[in-house]
Amino acid sequence: MNYQLAVVSGKGGTGKTTVAAAFADLAGAVVMADCDVEAPNLHLVLPHETLQARDFSGNHVATIERDACIDCGACESVCRFGAVHSQDGEYGIDSATCEGCGACTYVCPQDAVTLEPLRTGTLMLSQAAGGVFAHAELALAADGSGKLVTQVRQLASGEARASGRNVIIDGAPGMGCVVISTITGCQAVLAVTEPTQSGWHDLERVLNVTEHFRIASFVAVNKWDISPEMTEEIERRCAERGVRVVGRIPWDPAVAEAMARQLPVTRVGGPAADAIRAIWADISAQRPRQLPLKEV
Repeated sequence: MNYQLAVVSGKGGTGKTTVAAAFADLAGAVVMADCDVEAPNLHLVLPHETLQARDFSGNHVATIERDACIDCGACESVCRFGAVHSQDGEYGIDSATCEGCGACTYVCPQDAVTLEPLRTGTLMLSQAAGGVFAHAELALAADGSGKLVTQVRQLASGEARASGRNVIIDGAPGMGCVVISTITGCQAVLAVTEPTQSGWHDLERVLNVTEHFRIASFVAVNKWDISPEMTEEIERRCAERGVRVVGRIPWDPAVAEAMARQLPVTRVGGPAADAIRAIWADISAQRPRQLPLKEV
């Protein structure tokens, strides 16, 4: 079975993508997946070439066939979203407000209303230096983020099975359905946090989710030196929960330099890169056969 590790965080801006991209660089031959489909950014620090792209439909929209419609208004009477409108006695549906619930299709006496797939995003497979890279982009304010994450995972898993490689996942921030879709089927999760009270609050929520699904969890504290006291407090609270903090990553201007150069921080070097290397070595040692280290 291919080993799958997800890098997650309870909130955005903790450095999750920085760590995930560095792991991809350190792992060598690996399949990458960016499951933050609403605001993907792994592609910004992971040089790649898109191999294929296909449309994703996360919802449906109702349409009225004018030749069959008798303008009885039954569809308007059941629409809770105000998507059905009448102009000069003819009924139509506003695709921008239609939620695709399908109520109008059930009440239409002429079967003049149908549900059509609505394109809400793009699913992509790219080639990066260390292997293939599955990622996606959801349209602005579109539905189906959890479904799109699942398709990214399925695409990455299929590539992993075909190549015999393991999977490293850059997860979405938070702890909602997209995070659940991200970590489902993973063997381990690394939660990246920051030494603030809100950082701990959101980390605790993520750990509640991983514990519920019984997934092995590790924690890394990014920019730990901005608050050593809070870092120690997070480490103490994690120990009470039986969760191991596998490392501290210092604040390092090399991270911003690496982002500007569109490279993993491990290609630039510095204290943060060294800390991430140590974290990767620690996590790899938990399953040495599944997550071999590349010589760095």
